[in-house]
Amino acid sequence: MGHRPVAPVRIGYEFTYLYLALCPFTGEGYAAFLPALDQAHFGWFAGQIKEATAGPTLLVVDGASAHRADPPEALHVVTLPAACPELNPVERFFKAVRQRLKCRVFDSLDQARKAVQEAVEWVSETAEKTISLTCFPYIKNTSLQN
Repeated sequence: MGHRPVAPVRIGYEFTYLYLALCPFTGEGYAAFLPALDQAHFGWFAGQIKEATAGPTLLVVDGASAHRADPPEALHVVTLPAACPELNPVERFFKAVRQRLKCRVFDSLDQARKAVQEAVEWVSETAEKTISLTCFPYIKNTSLQN
């Protein structure tokens, strides 16, 4: 007979959002904790990605309304079809991060941010690890690497 898993619980919420962009060819990434998931913050994040990259850059996003901000010049945004997380390379990366954080309760937002940062750093400790999680066959078989 089954049983419910025992896990710590805390009632109440505080929010922060992890914005994360990864290159599936090199394993390099850029991340920031921001206070909201909206067009203004996504626009700022897209600008930071553009500043950190040379030349034309492709950014693959899901259909969230926050991702509809006008991207900076030379940053090309491609929106994935609705309800297709299996096509989004960052989703497998986030799954590995969530595995490191499951069944944990944090006393503060700062403590949660630190734990998330440590999990992201652990998952991305080598470029090969990040590439293996994010370089899907449909990406690997494109000419985007050049």
